[in-house]
Amino acid sequence: MHTPSIEDYLKAIYKAGAEGEISSRNIAARVGVSAPAVSKMLRRLTELKLVRIHPSTGIHLTPFGQRTALQTIRKHRLLELFLVRELGYRWDEVHDEAERLEHHISPLLEERIAEKLGHPDFDPHGD
Repeated sequence: MHTPSIEDYLKAIYKAGAEGEISSRNIAARVGVSAPAVSKMLRRLTELKLVRIHPSTGIHLTPFGQRTALQTIRKHRLLELFLVRELGYRWDEVHDEAERLEHHISPLLEERIAEKLGHPDFDPHGD
């Protein structure tokens, strides 16, 4: 099991990669930490085989790291949609709440939420 911090870093790396720039500075800004904290975490993520760092091509998620990032993003998006549709949250309220919850729901709860929502293709933001 991965810690919320590890999951947050993997999400940040995944999203930075989707936008074309995975750098320590970009990751630090996304996670809200210092550059030395990013360096330390990147070493840990490499040891856990979630990230590869290549001298010429930079930081890359391994297939395992990418799967973990996508699972966390899926939980986040399901939670956002659940909060909007079922609990009456406004769209501008759901992100922070989903951010806190995404690290703590079980696979069973995740699947039940997906079922309740009809296995949606999009979250409240259209992602």
